[in-house]
Amino acid sequence: MERKTFALIDERLVEDTLHLRRALEVPEFPHKKPVVSPGEGIGSVLRDKSGLWRMWYTVFITRDPQKDMVGCETPMALAYSHDGIAWEKPDLKIAKDPIYKDHPNIVVHAKMKDINGRFVSGWGGPAGMCILDAEITPHPRARKRFTGLYVDFPIDVIGGICIADSDDGIHWTIWPESPVIIGSPDTQNILLYDENIKKYVCYLRPVIHCGMDRHANRKIARCESEDLIHWTVPKVVLDTDELDAPGLEVFDEPGMRGARGRNKQFQGISPFIRNSCYIAFTWFYDAVKGIFTNELVHSSDGINWKREPLREPFIADDKPEGFRGKLPVPFGSPPIDVEDTMYFYTSNTPYGHHEIAVADINGSVKNRKQLLESNEIYLITLKRDRWVFYQAGEIEGELLTSPVEWEGGGSFCINAKVEKDGYIRVEVDDIYGRKINDAHLDEIHLITGYVDEVDIPVTFGPGPKTVMKFPFAGPIRFRFWMKKAKLYGWSFVHPVYQQ
Repeated sequence: MERKTFALIDERLVEDTLHLRRALEVPEFPHKKPVVSPGEGIGSVLRDKSGLWRMWYTVFITRDPQKDMVGCETPMALAYSHDGIAWEKPDLKIAKDPIYKDHPNIVVHAKMKDINGRFVSGWGGPAGMCILDAEITPHPRARKRFTGLYVDFPIDVIGGICIADSDDGIHWTIWPESPVIIGSPDTQNILLYDENIKKYVCYLRPVIHCGMDRHANRKIARCESEDLIHWTVPKVVLDTDELDAPGLEVFDEPGMRGARGRNKQFQGISPFIRNSCYIAFTWFYDAVKGIFTNELVHSSDGINWKREPLREPFIADDKPEGFRGKLPVPFGSPPIDVEDTMYFYTSNTPYGHHEIAVADINGSVKNRKQLLESNEIYLITLKRDRWVFYQAGEIEGELLTSPVEWEGGGSFCINAKVEKDGYIRVEVDDIYGRKINDAHLDEIHLITGYVDEVDIPVTFGPGPKTVMKFPFAGPIRFRFWMKKAKLYGWSFVHPVYQQ
């Protein structure tokens, strides 16, 4: 079955609304126990065409719990699954040092050399890779099946953003051109291939910014490349503003050396492209409390980002219900569709950033090993493309779409939830907003509740026909009237590909 989906998180789809509210859908937390433990969500989760899931994630190895960052290593481990829920850690026997004995599935560790004798990593390790699988996402510069982008300081070169690749996801070889971006951008660094512009995209913390002497780069930059080697200068595309925190306040983050500017910052971002729209979970950092929340943002081009008007968190402590922790870290890979549900993964820990990252500077924490290794990885779900909704209550509301190209030859379905005594009425208009009466399009059936489905067929005529033809070529608009209902989007499903 081939489906083209339009999700209303993309504001380009909406021309106008009346008596409707736009709000975030609350994700679900179906399994209260971690799927992988310990581990942090700096990495990637991918499922290939055979149904095999791979999770590359970060673990912490503490050689001396009494010290700060000295001896703290961040190797990358690999786990497998066949359903995205039950994960296995293979015994790969790559990391020989006894300090790694509790993590037999490590694939890249500190001071590791590849088959060519070059260092893949430096003293600390790669802190996770953002990985493209060429079988899932074909891209022109792939040298092997898996291509990974990561920040590290390999011992034999200057530090920065590096590229490595692998045929099996286990044995990695660093590209001789690494580092491809010099500097220390920190945190998760994202690699995407944007098919629309035929370019690779990297999201990172900027290497050029104000307050460089204080490493005040908790904001998001973007750069592009055609070959994965030569990149444009990273440009800041997302930062907090006056609605988040005063810009003139001088604030020294507890335990940190030097001011960071605002006390609300973007620690990182986990973006992906879905239905030609950039969607991302931000790591929104409250520097006073030392906690993260994940805010949902979107963009038409990956450069100009839009935040939801209320700026409420999408994921936070106990949101979704039962998901407790202070530092949710979402993986840097797209959600994976499992039938009508999207799976995505986030790590969390009961400790705040101050406790984990900086407390030992003052020598006040003696359980650093416990703090660092408390991260665990969880599964969070959401029904397909239900990022945001437009909702009507007791008063009938109306939504008019922007012009869209008619996808003929298949079913037109809506993604909606309608209460028992609610309804959604659909009208097809021409580009000027005038109702089309040809081909029985003036006889579209009312959708009444209770119904809660991601593909509700829109039917017409004297029988339960499916809208399959359109009387003339060109763009059209949809007009939705609704009462006691939520609308998330719509899709065209082509029967030629139905199984």
